[in-house]
Amino acid sequence: MEQEKINYNQIIALGFTEEITCDSVYEAINGYPYCIITKKLTKTIYLDWEKDTKLCKMFRIDSPQNGNIQAKLPIINLQHLKQIISFFSKEKEQTFDYYTCHKTKS
Repeated sequence: MEQEKINYNQIIALGFTEEITCDSVYEAINGYPYCIITKKLTKTIYLDWEKDTKLCKMFRIDSPQNGNIQAKLPIINLQHLKQIISFFSKEKEQTFDYYTCHKTKS
């Protein structure tokens, strides 16, 4: 399945952060500064969106210290991206409250 482009405003709305780096050669060729647009999901898993292609990938690294890429997964489209973010989100909806089911006898 071919990847679909995801627009910048959609990426930023999902909590991606933009880090602009100084690369005069890149800027001279492209007319704008080089930037890295990412969203950290865990200590070893992050999403990367490429400004030039508007495509997103998920990466797993061995450790934050080394940063060696162990695996990568192309994100197919915006819906797929939202599913991935939801899966790793700490703000998951709780669908069943076990506390209310446990009643103590007095």
